Parts: sequence; structure tokens; C-alpha cells
Amino acid sequence: MKRNTWAAILRWVARVWSVAAVGLLCAFLFGEGLPPLTVRSVLFPFGVMLGLILAWWFERIGGLLAAVCMLLFYALHYLSCDGFPKGYAFLLVSAPSVVFLLSGFLRAAAKDTGVGPQPLDESAGTARR
Repeated sequence: MKRNTWAAILRWVARVWSVAAVGLLCAFLFGEGLPPLTVRSVLFPFGVMLGLILAWWFERIGGLLAAVCMLLFYALHYLSCDGFPKGYAFLLVSAPSVVFLLSGFLRAAAKDTGVGPQPLDESAGTARR
């Protein structure tokens, strides 16, 4: 398959997964109440949610924001609690950020190699080569 096809598949997988992740986080936030505002709580869940939402329009920027927030959250948790968070839920919720990044880089690579739609030549009404 072409890079654009893989990028489109990955984009929609990331979008569906991000809707589920943001929905789950919102359910926890509204059901359990807002956590006390600390640097860690700003990074996760708020930074990750912001990145996943932003990635719908800007895949690489939003994906990078969510991934960096998650990495910083893990680093701060490790330093303050003498260990990483238990379980895999944090990683599953933030994983769409990596898929958004892959999709964004595949789309950029497809544009660089000329794969994909070509701009129309206005005078002839055909694609330029």
C-alpha cells in the first residue's frame, strides 16, 4: 500500500482511539472530581487531553505535545514517588499520540516524494508532473 493509505489508516485509528481516551479521562474527571492542581496533574490528564484533541488538526504537534506530557509525567512520578506509576492504563490512554506522530510523518514523507495528489495546472486542467 502507498504511504498515503497507511497514513490515512493510522490517522483514523488514532482519532477513534483518542476519542475513547479523552472520553474515558473526562468520565473520570467528572465522576471523581478534579484532581488537586499540581504539575503532574497538569501534564496528565490535561496536557495529554489537549495534545490528543489538537492532533485532530495538527497531527505531529498534538501527538508530540501528548507524548512529551506523558514522558514528563512519568519522569516526575518516578522522581517524587520512587517508581513509575503501576499498571498500563496511563500508556494506553496516551498511546494515540504515537500513532498520530507516525501518521503525520508518513504524510510528510509522502508529500516529499511526490506520492499523492498533484496540484492542478490551471491552463490545461490536468495534474503537473
